[in-house]
Amino acid sequence: MLSTTDLIVAPATAAQPAARAIVRLTGVGLPQLLSQLFTAEDGSDLSLPVVGEAPRWLPLRLHRETLGRNWGELPVAMLFWPGPTGPLGAVVAEVQLPGCSPLVTAVVEEACRFGARLARGGEFSLRSFLAGKIDLLQAEAVVAVVDARTPEELTQALDRMAGGVGRSLEQLRGRLLDLVADIEAAIDFADDLTPDAVPVAATTAAVLLPQIEPVVAEVAAIDEGLAGRDASGQGGLPRVVLAGPPNIGKSSLFNQLLGHEAALVEDETGTTRDWVAAELFNEGGQAACLLVDLAGLAEQPLVSTDTAAGTVAAVTAAADAVARAEIRRADIVLVCRDAAAADETGMGIPLGVQQIHVLTRCDRQAGPAGQSSHFATDAGTSAVMAGLPTSTATGLGIDSLRREILAAVAALPRATPATLRLRAGLAAARQPLVEIQDMLAGRGGLPADEALLAVLLRQAIDSLGEVTGAVIGSDIIDRVFSRHCIGK
Repeated sequence: MLSTTDLIVAPATAAQPAARAIVRLTGVGLPQLLSQLFTAEDGSDLSLPVVGEAPRWLPLRLHRETLGRNWGELPVAMLFWPGPTGPLGAVVAEVQLPGCSPLVTAVVEEACRFGARLARGGEFSLRSFLAGKIDLLQAEAVVAVVDARTPEELTQALDRMAGGVGRSLEQLRGRLLDLVADIEAAIDFADDLTPDAVPVAATTAAVLLPQIEPVVAEVAAIDEGLAGRDASGQGGLPRVVLAGPPNIGKSSLFNQLLGHEAALVEDETGTTRDWVAAELFNEGGQAACLLVDLAGLAEQPLVSTDTAAGTVAAVTAAADAVARAEIRRADIVLVCRDAAAADETGMGIPLGVQQIHVLTRCDRQAGPAGQSSHFATDAGTSAVMAGLPTSTATGLGIDSLRREILAAVAALPRATPATLRLRAGLAAARQPLVEIQDMLAGRGGLPADEALLAVLLRQAIDSLGEVTGAVIGSDIIDRVFSRHCIGK
C-alpha cells in the first residue's frame, strides 16, 4: 500500500489550452514547500491557515528566488485546506495558474526539486477514500467523469460522484447490521433476557419478514435504476443513427438495412422531420441495435424561432435540433454523404463516438460504382471522400454495411467496469436476502433458524460493504484506483 503521508504533486487539469490550470499538492511538509514556491500577494512571506482554521482562498505570487527567477513574480491563486476537514482528510493545496503548460510543468518540477514526488495515478482519490471522504463508488465515478463521452454520461457520473447510491447502500447496510445485532443478541443472551432486553420473539417470521422485504425491494430498485441509466436507447439496445444532410437517401438506406418500409421516402427535401427508429436484427434473429433515421442536418446549427423566417424555418430548426440531440445520444453514427455532392455539413459528433462513413446514391456517380468519389474542399482542392459506397437502387453495399454495423455493435462496451462491479455486488447481497425472505415465508424448505439467518445477513452486509468500500480487499483497491489519471 502506498504511503498516505508522502508529499505529492500533480497537475489536476488536462494538458490542453484553457484559461486556467490547477496543480494539486498534499502531504507532510506541504506548508514549508509552499513557502519556497510562493509569496503573499504583496511579496511578503507566505502565511497559511493552521489546523482547526477554515479553508482559505489566497492570492499569491511566484517566489522571486525560485519560480520567479524564470517566470517573474507572476500572480497566481491558491485554495488551501489546513487539516482534516479538507477533501483528503489532510493538508491540501490547489494552485490556480494561467493555462500555460510550460508554467504548470515548471511548478511541478520545482515542487519535486524541493522534496515532493509526482503523484501516481489515482493517488489523490485513494487518499480521499482511505480518509473516509469518499466511498468506492464515488472514487470510480471520478474515472467515469473523465471518460464521459456525452452530456448524459457526464450527468450520470456526476450523480454517482455526489454519493447518492453509496449513501443509500450504507443506510441499507446499517439497517441489516441492526437486524443481525438483534438476532445475535437473542442467540447469545437467550437465558439472560430481561423484559427490557431484545426478546426472542423479535426473530420470528412475523417480525423479521416486514423488515427484510423493504430491503430486498430497495436493493432491486437500485439495481433496476442502474440498469436503466446505463442502457442505451429502447430496451437497452445500442443506438445507431443515420446522420447527414437532407435529401441524400438516408431514409431509403434505413429501409434497406431493415428489410422493410419503416420510414417515409419522398424526393422532396425535409420529408423526415423527426427521428424514426426500428430494431435491426442480427443473423440469429435477435435485436442487435436500435437503428435511428434522423432529419437532415442544416449546414450550420439553426436557432429555432417563430418570428425570424416563419413557420417553415421554425419547424426546420426544431428538426435540426432534435437530430443533433440524437447524435449526441448515439453509440454509433452512420455519417452519410451523397456520393455525387460536395457536402461537408458539420454534424457535431462527440469525440469518442464510433463513426461509420457511408456514401449514398452511388448509382448516380459518373464513374464506376464502388470507386471513391471526389469533392471540392473549401480551399478549392480535390480530396477523396472516404466511405462505404452504397446504392438503394442497385443494392450496392447494403449487406456489407449491415455486417459492418452489427460487428461494430457487437464490439461496443455494454457497461462501465464500475457499474459491472456495483451490479455484481448488489446481486451478491440480494441472493442471501431473498433466501431469508423465502425462509421466513416458509418457501425455503428450512425452518427460520436464528443462526442461519445471522449467517445470511452477514453475507449480505459484507457484499454491500464491498460495493461501497466499507469491507474491501487490497486487490479491489488496486484495480479501482489504477484506472485513475495522475492528479486525480
